[in-house]
Amino acid sequence: MFANVSWGSYLTVIGVILVVWYLIVLLKFYKDDLKEFFSSEKRNGPFKKSTNSTSLLQRKTHTDLSSSFSESFDTLDDAEELSARILQAVKESAEKNLFKEQFQNYLRMVLEEYPYVKISSLREDVNHLIVSESEKHPQFSLTFAEADQLWEETIS
Repeated sequence: MFANVSWGSYLTVIGVILVVWYLIVLLKFYKDDLKEFFSSEKRNGPFKKSTNSTSLLQRKTHTDLSSSFSESFDTLDDAEELSARILQAVKESAEKNLFKEQFQNYLRMVLEEYPYVKISSLREDVNHLIVSESEKHPQFSLTFAEADQLWEETIS
């Protein structure tokens, strides 16, 4: 009886049985995921809503990413505001004929109000602004190292 069955027919039957078996397993264990995948509802990419714990982790990660991007934009806004305050501080210091040490203390006070800019990549740009603006007034002339040190020191 088995001599009448060719190897090709045997492998075809085994292949069909395996495909049916894996379809049953997929339907049994991944029915909800398959429904969601094939549904016509709009999906939000990798952060689609689901009830399993992996999706909760993905939503938490998405929230964390959104808040960090929001924080990044807030830092950029802070840096722009800080730049304006530095320009104002240089102008006021020049008008009041402050000494270099008083000018540095004034800048330290302004810089302390922006802790996120201190730890961001925008710090170097702010330092360049401080140096370029202080060079316009010889009594305030600061080096890049002095400008960077203003972030670390407390007001004396």
